Amino acid sequence: MLKNKIIKTNLVFYFFIVFIFTFTQFSLPSHAAELSDPIILGQHYDIFRDPSKKIKIEDLLSGTYDNSFVDSKENYLFFWHTQDTIWLRLDAEKILKDKQESYWLEVTDKLDSIEMYLVKKDGSYSVQHRGISNIDDQNIHYRSNLFDIQDPSVQEIYIKLDGELPLNLISYLFTTDSFINKIIDYKYLTGIFYGFLTALLIYNLFLFFSLKDKAYFYYVLYMFSFILYQASLNSLDIELVGQLLPKWYFIKSSAISGNILLLFMILFCKEFLELKKYVPRFHNFGKLLLWITILSLIASFIVPNVMITNNFTIIFAVVVFIFLWISGIVVLLKGQKMARFYMVGWTVLLGSIIIQALAFLSLIPFHPVIFEEVPAIAAIFESIFLSLALGDKINIIKKEHQEMQQMLNETLEHKVKERTQELERAKIKLEKLANTDRLTQIPNRVRLDDVLEEAFEHAQHHKAPFSIILLDIDYFKEVNDKFGHQVGDLVLMNVAEILQNTIREQDTVGRWGGEEFLVICPQTTLDDAVRLAEELRQQLENHPFPVVQHKTSSFGVTNYVDGDTRNTLLSRCDKALYQAKERGRNCVECFDATVITRL
Repeated sequence: MLKNKIIKTNLVFYFFIVFIFTFTQFSLPSHAAELSDPIILGQHYDIFRDPSKKIKIEDLLSGTYDNSFVDSKENYLFFWHTQDTIWLRLDAEKILKDKQESYWLEVTDKLDSIEMYLVKKDGSYSVQHRGISNIDDQNIHYRSNLFDIQDPSVQEIYIKLDGELPLNLISYLFTTDSFINKIIDYKYLTGIFYGFLTALLIYNLFLFFSLKDKAYFYYVLYMFSFILYQASLNSLDIELVGQLLPKWYFIKSSAISGNILLLFMILFCKEFLELKKYVPRFHNFGKLLLWITILSLIASFIVPNVMITNNFTIIFAVVVFIFLWISGIVVLLKGQKMARFYMVGWTVLLGSIIIQALAFLSLIPFHPVIFEEVPAIAAIFESIFLSLALGDKINIIKKEHQEMQQMLNETLEHKVKERTQELERAKIKLEKLANTDRLTQIPNRVRLDDVLEEAFEHAQHHKAPFSIILLDIDYFKEVNDKFGHQVGDLVLMNVAEILQNTIREQDTVGRWGGEEFLVICPQTTLDDAVRLAEELRQQLENHPFPVVQHKTSSFGVTNYVDGDTRNTLLSRCDKALYQAKERGRNCVECFDATVITRL
């Protein structure tokens, strides 16, 4: 009853907030219509790129570079990361219509360094410094870079863009009255937007304390990180704490806040979609993305090149968004209805991300709406639908628990099946322990006896050849005496690993006893077995063993013939091994019935 009540309250709360936000959005234009419209300056600029970064305002005023300026064709300028210094020129007489009016030029983008030169008719000029590097020079604490123009004798305006951050320019020209009204409207909308997100965060925090569901906790962290990221994107961090934090933080804030957002986004989606339960492979890939995000966050602080961290964060964010979107589809296709609202919200957010990516790639026109209104609206809808998805999940889980309880009341069959499976697993584990050498983790003598018996039966019934190889580590007792049994164990484990990695797929190798190993080679003639033994000998001879460095082995090889028994075959192979030791060790001897062939 409590959970159903929470879900209903959740729905009423969200739709009430949406109604207020929508009403506010539609009611604002009537107020804004009374204001004089600002001038969008994009197409009024002449643009000059300085790759040398050495040209000064005096060089431009001399007229040397007049022909290098190019007319702008766009309302909003987009240069992204560039090594060039960007110079922009405005004809003040064309845009400053009323010489008695004071004007404000606003640049909304977060820039490292931006300078404005107000040039008079006599060639003299004044300069205003703005941007992150010059935070203290702007008297008004505001998110944008503001320049005041009050001198009616200004003939030209030059703007210089430079620094590590992307060089984009969304700029407007306001009269003082219209700018004051613009700030009032902006503060009003900002309060509504961030107030909504904060209310959503606090509400879900209370739900977490009530329900003790980790998904709610991760959602609260996700909402908090989104507020942090959106504030950084809108330069509100400069407005609110620009005088408190170091300047390097604001240069790197987009990558830092973006990675924090991705971190909690992945945690929330993994927990909400229960990827570990429904799609284990996606869960593991999500863990990989989580570690990459952590490393990317650390790199955002320590890598000096902002372009590298910004570009990686953007590309990586697209990968994360697509992965989480696909994860929702897969979980939904597996019949988990809780992913319904998740997919709606995530599709809206992913659509806004794709629109921004197309703008970054210049496939669609660069426009401030793409980076302000579109992500804000998408984020609101995504937040609402993710919250509804959480409520939906609780309802679905409750129904599942009821069905499970009913099923448990009717039968205990699943417990019996589970216990049976446990017994089967235990049986397999015990069989493995019984047939595996504890030290080398390869078959022991018990298992080798079974394989040898199978090979005998197959050879007798199908007249098929098979051979065996018996090998002994040379002077192994000296290893134990000189270096100790721990080193001896390391040698045995290394030999077992080499043998296991060198034999063919159909062969079986095991520890026969002590430092002896037996290789059973079905469907193998004596010549092929000798070649395999020689390959094993060379591998062991060339292997750098721990501590002892060099160690060799002696090999005895024989093949099955009609009438053989287990004892006669092993005895013949043991004789071949003895002959190898008599020859001086580190060699291969074979025994074919009564013939000994030396290699």
